[in-house]
Amino acid sequence: MVSILETPSLWVLGALIAYAITYFVYSKWVDQKIWEANPERTTPAHMYMDGVEFFPVSRSVLYGFQFKSIAALGPILGPFIAIAYGWLPALIWIILGNMFIGWVQDYSTIMITVRNEGRSMGPLVYQYVGDRPRKILLGYLLFYLLIISAVFIYLISLFWNVFPGTFLATLLIIVFSIIIGQLLYRMQANIYAVTGFAIVAVIVSILVGAYVNWPPKDFLGPTTHAFWMIVLAVILAVASLAPMPTFITPMNFVSAFPAIAGVLIIIVGALLTPATGIKLQQPAFKTFFPEAVGPLFPVLFVSIACGAISGWHSLVSTSSTGKQLDVETDARPVGAGAMLTEGMLALAALAAYMVLAPTEIGGKPASFVAGATRLSHAYLGIDPAIWKSFYALFLVIYAITVQTLVTRYWRVFSGEIFTGSLSFLGNKYIATFTGLLIPILFALSGSWYNLWIYFGGSNQLLAGLALMLVAIIVVRMKKPSLYALAPATFMIIVTLSALGWETYLYITRVKEYLATRDVGVLFANPPLNQYPTAAFLMNVVFVIVGFALIILGLIMTYYLYKSYLAKET
Repeated sequence: MVSILETPSLWVLGALIAYAITYFVYSKWVDQKIWEANPERTTPAHMYMDGVEFFPVSRSVLYGFQFKSIAALGPILGPFIAIAYGWLPALIWIILGNMFIGWVQDYSTIMITVRNEGRSMGPLVYQYVGDRPRKILLGYLLFYLLIISAVFIYLISLFWNVFPGTFLATLLIIVFSIIIGQLLYRMQANIYAVTGFAIVAVIVSILVGAYVNWPPKDFLGPTTHAFWMIVLAVILAVASLAPMPTFITPMNFVSAFPAIAGVLIIIVGALLTPATGIKLQQPAFKTFFPEAVGPLFPVLFVSIACGAISGWHSLVSTSSTGKQLDVETDARPVGAGAMLTEGMLALAALAAYMVLAPTEIGGKPASFVAGATRLSHAYLGIDPAIWKSFYALFLVIYAITVQTLVTRYWRVFSGEIFTGSLSFLGNKYIATFTGLLIPILFALSGSWYNLWIYFGGSNQLLAGLALMLVAIIVVRMKKPSLYALAPATFMIIVTLSALGWETYLYITRVKEYLATRDVGVLFANPPLNQYPTAAFLMNVVFVIVGFALIILGLIMTYYLYKSYLAKET
């Protein structure tokens, strides 16, 4: 036995208590006093039921769909970056972000869709703010989706390379998912039998990943990472173009079992550390300005992307979940419940990093697997090779299931934006191709730290904009709007600052290269770093991307606040 203060258990327990208070007290107050959720009011799922977009889904199933659609690598790898400041700042943001911002956005964006005949984000902005802001938002979303894709494609392919056997495990999950999709939707098989088959399929995939270590790491040398990106792009293209029940829906179903089980296993392992003897090895606080990451403000608040707040959630909530809500009172367990569960995922990831020595973490984002394995093996036993395979697959499935939706959304938004002489860019095949090629080029053009800050900044800025839209609608309802307005304002300030910081870094690198002609000063990954001109041009592209995100964000902010003030008066 070791002292509870020497372990992560006390801090994990405190966060869980904070989440419970948030759900049972604060979210309940907002649900009853501001939105006045009424189970008797007809929802769009019933009003416009078509079996395609609009159809009622039971609370428990919709909760699972929401969680698996919003949870990706953000809450897992975000704490890896944030722990550069020490575990305490990361923990505080994970707790406070979830309590006062994260669930507010997820729940409220479901409700604004439910109260506005099932409209998604674009039509809602058109209705309450205007046509020009809607077009600006769609343009912003294209840049945003490219950045998300670049980050996830880079990291999934990295994990496939770093953990030999993980690709085979992922491939098996995909194959089993396609089979399960046929069993569920074509053959109408018994759901309990299919669930049993899905669990067995996951176990088989994990065992294959653990004991069939093929192909080996770096089997193609420096080009291995790029090779895995191309393989992944093929998979994502098929997933984007195939009907949802064929690929994406069953894969989300199968992936939910290891995804949720892993969170619970790590949380329990962290709570049991006084008994298992696993101690904290990371300092509570390190520095305000780690050189590799950047200043605590604003970078901390965008690094834990999705683990405390995420704009991606507003797209899921308005584009799908809000159209499938059975009764209004389901919005709180689905929206707030799924977000707070994702907060638990971020908490679990942070605990996994907290028990690793600084030398074990280094600059390795995949070190999460080592920490999670340590916490799990300490009280459950089982061959560490199996735990390593499980958590490597855990990382991949969290990323790939969301990335399939991101690729699909890019294709849909491209069809909306590109019209007239540019309508060919909206063709589903061309849009899918460009929506994968550009992110691969982005992924090769800079360190994943820099991609991540761009991703977190654009992601959290979208959350701030979504919360402003909520505030506009709540004011129009003549209800208190501060619960949405305050976090919206905070997130907009933080994210524009973070995007400005990252754009400044790219500008600095471009200027240094022009002065020295040294490709080493640029952000570039292999094999792009072997081609100075290409690396330079891609760094210039990222300067442009940074400015585009900032300018579009500022314009949207202007229109949203203008609309809010008009509604308030």
